[in-house]
Amino acid sequence: MRIAVVGSGRGVYPLDWAATLARRGHEVRFVTLGEVLAAPGVDVRTRPIPRDLLQAVRAARGFVRDIRSFHPDVLHLNYAGGRLGTLATLAGVHPLVAAVVGGDVLPEQHLRGRSRLERRATRRVLELADLILVKNDVLRRAVAAYGDLAGKVETVRWGVDPARFHRDPEAGSLLRRRLGLASDDRVVLSPRLLQPLYNVHLVLEAMPRVVAEVPGAVLLVTEYNADRAYRSSLGERARQSGLRDRVRFVGRIDHAEMPALYSLAEVVVSVPASDGLPQTLFEAMACGVPIVLGRLPAYGEVVAERESALFTDFDPAAIAAAVLRLLRDPGLAGAVAERAREQVQRTALLPREVERVEGLYRSLAGRRAPRRTGGGRLLDALGLLLRRRPPE
Repeated sequence: MRIAVVGSGRGVYPLDWAATLARRGHEVRFVTLGEVLAAPGVDVRTRPIPRDLLQAVRAARGFVRDIRSFHPDVLHLNYAGGRLGTLATLAGVHPLVAAVVGGDVLPEQHLRGRSRLERRATRRVLELADLILVKNDVLRRAVAAYGDLAGKVETVRWGVDPARFHRDPEAGSLLRRRLGLASDDRVVLSPRLLQPLYNVHLVLEAMPRVVAEVPGAVLLVTEYNADRAYRSSLGERARQSGLRDRVRFVGRIDHAEMPALYSLAEVVVSVPASDGLPQTLFEAMACGVPIVLGRLPAYGEVVAERESALFTDFDPAAIAAAVLRLLRDPGLAGAVAERAREQVQRTALLPREVERVEGLYRSLAGRRAPRRTGGGRLLDALGLLLRRRPPE
């Protein structure tokens, strides 16, 4: 099949999905704006993010042309909203598959709120999509708030490829040395985006209690898509708390090295204020690392409390207590990690999910574009120009 994929070029997972499809023999074109990470086997089309109105018009025309000229059998949009989402719909290509990821339909993930134009953009993408993919019932209910769309919603968890994500002590040891960690450092890992939504500051504030009980504990913080002001504030908190050598900011770890990073960790902590169903959860589970999760409903479909994860309230003392339970009790940590690994094998295997999505693509093949009024298309274009900022 010829599959056009639209998504952020700075996002690991949209590109990983495109590369996965390419490895399975599909012709894949990835269309975006701005910086693009590596995507082996994928025809990548991008152009600079526009900085003024004229550039925006030219970028939109080129973007639409990049999709249409490929003559795709399916147009797959990762993130049902934003400026890239509107650009994808302006191409008028069908069938259109919209993969919901969280922030596109969960308003609480936008700390500054969402404008009416942004909400309208998401609604339009969902209305125009021939198929909507969600990872769990939390996202399914969020989609339902945009209209009567249940008939075209499918649950796909994406998951991980166990050939890539599995525990690898040797790779973990090599990365440990490269990061300058001591052999007896007991690593607590925060793998989420370094942004306020993900509450990394709560994990940092838990560390004095953890280190007081387990002096060898060290927090590793990845810096993918880091908010500069937030990163600076966390560094200052670490200095003020006397944890300078027990908190390590490790920069942007290449996705290919994430299995090694998980393999050197004893505990993963993920406590965002809101969540869909993150790939980092599946990755940690597949790599056999016990995980401490914030108490959110999004996780209940794939992990069970005290069986395949430990849940915590959103305060440093509670987070510290959960981390310490796992660091102090190797039997508990091992049992939680093993049950989580078994669970991800049952519910979130990428090879199996890819086959499902390919079947869904084929079921849509040849579907014609729905009738669309010129007025609606014009409003979409005007809304895009009024929302002119660097895209997600």
